[in-house]
Amino acid sequence: MDPERRAALMRKSSGAFEPVILEDLPDDAKADAWATADVVVGVGFPREFPVDLRARAGKLRMIQALVAGVDHLPFERFPAAAIVCSNAGAYNVSVAEHAMALLLAAAKDIPARTEEIRRGVFNQSAMSKALAGSTAVIIGIGGIGSEIARRCKAFEMRVVGIARSPTSSSVADEIATVHDLPRYLPQADAVFLALPLTRTTQGLVDRRFLGNMKEDAVLVNIARGKLIVEDDLFQHLKDHPKFRAALDTWWTYPDSREGRPFHRPFHDLPNIVMTPHVAPSVQSQRERAMEAALDNVLRFLRGETPRNVVNREEYEKPGLARGGLGGPPSGPSVSPART
Repeated sequence: MDPERRAALMRKSSGAFEPVILEDLPDDAKADAWATADVVVGVGFPREFPVDLRARAGKLRMIQALVAGVDHLPFERFPAAAIVCSNAGAYNVSVAEHAMALLLAAAKDIPARTEEIRRGVFNQSAMSKALAGSTAVIIGIGGIGSEIARRCKAFEMRVVGIARSPTSSSVADEIATVHDLPRYLPQADAVFLALPLTRTTQGLVDRRFLGNMKEDAVLVNIARGKLIVEDDLFQHLKDHPKFRAALDTWWTYPDSREGRPFHRPFHDLPNIVMTPHVAPSVQSQRERAMEAALDNVLRFLRGETPRNVVNREEYEKPGLARGGLGGPPSGPSVSPART
């Protein structure tokens, strides 16, 4: 809870709910905080939630994530009757901007040219990929995907959006589904991954997927690392030197600022652009994200339908028992809510 998040919390909570910041409490007061909480707001990592949360948090009716992706949440700990909401939409612009930065860096070979000049090489014969007139396939044409599409259109690219089901879009030239990928991947000069990581999307980008792409295509991932089969991407980059990968999300994360976020030696490959999961890291983003999350909490407390309610079945482990606590919770209770 940095100063930006605290400022947003104080503005939004006034007269609406009683804010309780867990890290500010002494250890002997934390049990009561869990027992009286109506809503929990957090990033969502397992370390934030007691293993016995169901037993501790008998009043809990809503879990609001501060981040857009929720694949890291420990759903098995949550009370069955509590709704879970992501913060989708809060990071659309910052992540879309970073996606375009990755595309441009990879398509124009910016890192390679930079390193050449550092070594005293000034190679003006090097060629790069043009964006104008090329085709971008955006897998996941939701909030972030739509913002990526708008920026691709500004570069005069043809945009194909991949959605769960056929729909209309004012920003994409065409809309298709995942089942149509074998048709569109061979046309794609750039493929953006902007979809959530669920039980059904994990490993979507495998050897067959990559084999359907152009020899000199660019794969941009600003979603989740495990959408891609790590070994398959590594081998594809080795076997296809004109292919480019531009990644901000990874398969593993170091415990500190030292270390690498992968198991294979991607750092030895010249045809990859890498950033350390910093797409949403722009000034004031934490405050805006907190405001968006709390706006959704306020909708819930007013008895309105909250946004971004997660289908827990897409994330829970197969066979996980959710208990017999009934369906979704009703509107707010008479007592002031604690968040």
